[in-house]
Order: sequence, then C-alpha cells, then structure tokens
Amino acid sequence: MLIIHGEDIVSSYKRLTEVIDTYKKEGLEIVIKEASELDPTNLRQETSATNLFGTSKCLIIKNLLSSGKAKQKDLLIKILSQIEATEVVMFENKKITDTTLKAFPKAKVEASNINPVIFKFLDLLRPGNSRNILSGWTRLLQLDHEPEYVFAMLVRQIRLLIQAKSGPSYLKMAPYPKKLIIDQATRFELNHLLDLHSHLYEIDKKIKTGTGSLPIDQFLVQFLLKI
Repeated sequence: MLIIHGEDIVSSYKRLTEVIDTYKKEGLEIVIKEASELDPTNLRQETSATNLFGTSKCLIIKNLLSSGKAKQKDLLIKILSQIEATEVVMFENKKITDTTLKAFPKAKVEASNINPVIFKFLDLLRPGNSRNILSGWTRLLQLDHEPEYVFAMLVRQIRLLIQAKSGPSYLKMAPYPKKLIIDQATRFELNHLLDLHSHLYEIDKKIKTGTGSLPIDQFLVQFLLKI
C-alpha cells in the first residue's frame, strides 16, 4: 500500500499520476474511487487481487482519511489495513496526521509538503506591497520554482483569503496558519479578492485553451501588479 498526502497538492497529484502511469505500463487495471463511493461490501470487492477477467488491478482511493463524509469510515480503514494481495494507493489532498497513519504500519507513506519559501512569498500578498511581492517572485524563479506551481499556490491562497473574509468558520485549518490567513485577509476588501480570483480564472482559461498571447510567467507578473 502507498499513501500519498500533503499540502502541496500540485506535487502530490503529479506523484499520483506517475504511480498510475507505472501501474498501467505493468498491465494493471486502474480503479479510482472517491471515499464517498465506498462501502464495506464494494471495498472488499474492489480489493480482490484480480477482476472478473483475471487481470491484476490497482485501487486508487481518494480522500478517505481526510473525509468526514465517508460512510462507516472506521470500518473501511480497518478493511484496508488488513489488505495485502491488492495494490492500493490512498491519495489525500491534505496533510494526514501521524496518529491516523498508524493504522497502516506496513504502508509506504509519501508526504508532499509546501516549501517554506513559497509560504514567505504568499505572506507578502497585500495591497500596496508590489515591490516586495515582485522581489519575492524573482526569488522563486531564481530557486527554479515552476511558474505553474506558483500559479496553483496563488489560486489556493486567494481562495483561503476569500473564505477568511467571508467568515473564519469556513477555514478548515490548524490554529496557527488559520490565524495568519485571517490576519492577511484584513488587508483586503472582499471585492478586491473576488476580482483577483476572477483574474486567476481568466489566466487559467487562456493557458488551457492556448488563447493567451503571453507565457504564464508574464501573466503572473501582471496579476501580482494588480494586488
């Protein structure tokens, strides 16, 4: 069993894609399930070593450990902790505590944690701080951080700030980072944050559709100047 988790969603998704590609090359059938789709009966069926045609398979389970909505979650975890014959990958888009991971002592665990330099850059985001923001952006490029990665983190940060501005109760975070987000949100007007989010959406759309006339790093500079 492999457990992939962490706050760096970009890196963890990339790792999940690599794992899936590896299993496909080995001829395994890939079965992907959200935690909300599972119950004890179908989990036992999906974790059988082969499918009806005798083909080996790999079961990908998304966000079971971090989910508060999965039915009979504790029983599902107990079933998984006893599985040995099937290849199982558990993917979590959040950081999972060591206490939770103890249920899987034999599992290989890979954590994708956000580089502290990125956090320092995101903390610079506030109106009237363009000089320091651009300096931080230059620093990230010097450290070879991909613009696509920075873009994803900017989207994450703006969404958190909107949640904090709309109401702290919307934030599902540990106390200290939650306090930092709430403090940072006081520097913004809600409409400004919504405009920034809309601008990020437009950048994303142009990149994905190939309709943008600029490379992503220049789009990001334009965005940062709007803060």
